[in-house]
Amino acid sequence: MTILYKWSALLLIIALTFYFTACGPKAIPYSQNTDAPEPNEVAVAHYNWGMTSAQNGNFDQAIMELHLAIQNEPGWVMPFFTLGVVYGNQGELDKAIQVWERATQLDADFAKAHYNLAVAYLHKEEKTRSIAALRKAIRIDKEALSSAKVDPALEGIRSTPEFQDLEHTAEEKNQQD
Repeated sequence: MTILYKWSALLLIIALTFYFTACGPKAIPYSQNTDAPEPNEVAVAHYNWGMTSAQNGNFDQAIMELHLAIQNEPGWVMPFFTLGVVYGNQGELDKAIQVWERATQLDADFAKAHYNLAVAYLHKEEKTRSIAALRKAIRIDKEALSSAKVDPALEGIRSTPEFQDLEHTAEEKNQQD
């Protein structure tokens, strides 16, 4: 009986270890680049609080927490990107653009930040900058073109010769690859 109890306890411990390892909190990417080191725990905590605050509609708290995440880990791109999303959703496009630009400086291959810049620039009626940002997003991630073709936020540039040229160039490149 004692041996059976010990084996059951051991199996329970092993099962719980596998459960918590597999179902535990997922790592937050430091960057879109996979070789970047992980951010420190304080920055991650502030980032998570910022995300939770934003999801609960407490945008002032989210902004504060994301700024604290940036202060604790200034090279971590995700708080910049998320802060831009919060600012963009509040209609503060200049602030959103500023932090998304910083995100693209930290990670030049962050396609989502370039794409969001394209949308923000278009809302500010800066079509040339919008096309340039969209071009970068498409260069990094081919799926950005598919999104741009149907995204209502980019409707204002789809009929322009610049967008059509961008679309044609990207499709030619896809056929060559």
